[in-house]
Amino acid sequence: MYCRVTHIQFDATKENEIAELLESKRETMMALPGVQSVCTIVTGEGEITSFAVYDTKENFDAATPEVGKILSEFAAFATAPPVGKEGHTLFYM
Repeated sequence: MYCRVTHIQFDATKENEIAELLESKRETMMALPGVQSVCTIVTGEGEITSFAVYDTKENFDAATPEVGKILSEFAAFATAPPVGKEGHTLFYM
């Protein structure tokens, strides 16, 4: 498995709009090649962290352009550029 973790800082007054945007992208995210799960959590006031799990790095790479499009839609709410990290899975349950 291969994962992406993305941290986004945003205007805290826009949390509901972000939740609506995420929900509107549900089917798009479910259609990403090899995606196993996506979880977005609130990690502080005006901060969210998203975890995306893929079956392989190849499918992760194939999904990257579409993920970039999705992330670009958060720009209207962001107060800083997103910070992302990726890597192979050491443990998954």
